[in-house]
Parts: sequence; structure tokens; C-alpha cells
Amino acid sequence: MGGCFVTQSQPKFLNIYNTLYKEIQLGKFPGGAALPTEKVLCERFGVSRMTLRQAIKLLVEDGVVESVRGKGHFVISKLHERHASSVTTLAHPLYQMARFPMTLQSVNYRVDLESDYTNHLFPHHPSAVIAMERYYARDDNSNADALCFTFIPLNVIDTFGIKTQNETEMITFVEETVYQHAYQSDLKYAITHNPHFKHDKNVFDGGQQCWLVMESLYSNHDSPIIINKWYLPQDNAEIKVTRIRDN
Repeated sequence: MGGCFVTQSQPKFLNIYNTLYKEIQLGKFPGGAALPTEKVLCERFGVSRMTLRQAIKLLVEDGVVESVRGKGHFVISKLHERHASSVTTLAHPLYQMARFPMTLQSVNYRVDLESDYTNHLFPHHPSAVIAMERYYARDDNSNADALCFTFIPLNVIDTFGIKTQNETEMITFVEETVYQHAYQSDLKYAITHNPHFKHDKNVFDGGQQCWLVMESLYSNHDSPIIINKWYLPQDNAEIKVTRIRDN
């Protein structure tokens, strides 16, 4: 996962460029972050320093990376053209909106192949996505106080080198890592009526009216790297939006 893709038709430096460019666009190396040292990258791709520097030179010429003498190579931050409707801290929305502390009780996930629904969620139409259910509760019981459906394109999983068979790695990615690497998070709020979901021993009942929060997380790319659908009963969560004068 996330290694060098060497072909017979392209020079090595171009393959290195393509791999690093993709990883930057998907947020593995966010804006302002330093790339690994030249020694580390040479060992990773199995090339000489001269070949590596040809790839870095292309990234610099394309305005993706900045080389600072004596310090290394840094990803250039880029502003998205999308306009955020509100200003708040980019963080885990459940912990921002919950009226009381909740913990993750259960996770279930599977691979879903490309469909009309996944193509609607992700403009770049990934061939497959990881579909995940997360159940949260105030204490250990079968009735969840919040629920999240999560969708992650497989190419994002590959880029971040996540082992899908390792549940701990999957949880760490969706709960922590994605918020550390995301550049922008768009939240869309709505109200849904009588949502009810069940998986094994886990039951979620959202009541007559439930907040539905659609969260799209972006890195330096036009398509989301992850989408979350949060179901938050109104008795359990409140929405507070901070607005700042734009002048």
C-alpha cells in the first residue's frame, strides 16, 4: 500500500512524482508539512538522490512543494475555492455537539462496490468504498445515543497505508487521523424523522426528530476523502455555530 508504482513506460522520477503528488492531494502530507527526508524517500523508492531530486524539482515547478535550503521540502498550503458557510474548529463533530460525554461502543464495516449512491457521494467515482457504522453511547448498553455512517474510498485507505483487517487502525483513522490531515470540513445540517437502525446487539432510535449532519472532509483535492452521516437525537446534541465578521 502506498508504495512506488514502477512501470516500463515511464521514468522512475515521474513515477515518484505521481505517487507523492497523489499522497499530497489526498492529505497524507497536508499543507505546511515537511516531506520525509531525501534519504528516507530514496530508500522508499529505491532510487538515487539525483533521480529523487528530479521528481522534487517537478513538484516545485508545479507549485506543490517548496524547497527550503538546509531544512527540506515542504507542501505548499492551497486555499479551496469552496466557501465555508460557517467558521468553527475543524474537529470531531460529535464531541463538539453532544450534551454529555459519549464513547464509541461498536464499529462494523464492509467493502461496498461502486454504485449510484457512492458516485453521488464522491465526484471522482471510486471503484469501491469502506462503509462503516459507528455506535456511540453514554454507558455500556445496547441502545446507542448517537450513530454515524462513514464512507471512505479505497484509494484513501491505500494512500494512508491502513490495514483494513486491523480494527484499531480503522478506528484511529476515522476518529483522529482524518481530522489531523483534513484541510476543510463541510457540515450540512438537516432534521430526519424516526430514524431506527439495528446491527447485532446495537440499536439506535433517533426519536421523532433527529439531527442529521452530513460531514464532508477534504484534503487538497476536489473530492472528499471521507464522508460521515451523523444521527444525533435532539435531546442528546445541540448545534452551536460561531460566526466571525468578514472584514
